[in-house]
Amino acid sequence: MLFSMAFAMAMPVQTRFVVGTEDLAFYPHYDFTTGGKNGFANDVLNKFAEQYGYQFSFQPLPVKRLYHELDNTVDFIYPDNPAWHSFQGDLADRLYSEALVYNLGVSMVKPQRQQLTIKQVRTLAIIRGFTPVQWLRLKQSNRFEIFEVANPQSAVSLVLRGELDVADLEYNVALHLLTELQQPEGLVVAENLPFSQVGFHLSTTRHSEVLAQFNRFLVDNQLLLQELKLHYGLLEQLPQQQLEYIE
Repeated sequence: MLFSMAFAMAMPVQTRFVVGTEDLAFYPHYDFTTGGKNGFANDVLNKFAEQYGYQFSFQPLPVKRLYHELDNTVDFIYPDNPAWHSFQGDLADRLYSEALVYNLGVSMVKPQRQQLTIKQVRTLAIIRGFTPVQWLRLKQSNRFEIFEVANPQSAVSLVLRGELDVADLEYNVALHLLTELQQPEGLVVAENLPFSQVGFHLSTTRHSEVLAQFNRFLVDNQLLLQELKLHYGLLEQLPQQQLEYIE
């Protein structure tokens, strides 16, 4: 459930917390890997901890394991979303903060295949452990094969080489990777395939008072959040809203 600021409590006794994160680079959104470039969420979480006198340590974990470690080895998880819960097995109910930022889930294809339809898709790359909700729903009535890959870089490379038809990727992350590969126009957003705008939340099962403080921090620091999004070039809507939203 999304946690309301109305339940804010006094400063908790505990001040050291472990935040479970994904062990992959998802720049500019975040990168908690060793020697990573950091990112938007890294800065926001660290600034929140600094303002409230907390010490956050970040524990990168395999995505499929991450959501099973809440209350075992980690106090919080980032990113999380209520819609992913039903696809992750039997897990304890979690409390969610307000959305820190919105993820643009897009279907990336080669430019000549921009008009590809769902009936024409034969192969799809997704990042191992991710939950492509719309694609999973479409799988029930369409014949395409899902290939799990280790990271966004692998998904981009496989589609660039023509080995797979489509990569389910976050728009900002895909643009960053294509720029690094010096192929900024090597892949484009498919106009007739799934697109989603999904909130990234901080979640916990027990630290409701910290979650309430984090929600207050998000409200009180809107200017900071906008400055950081601008700094990282982070878009929360596509430049041209021309895509068909497939449910």
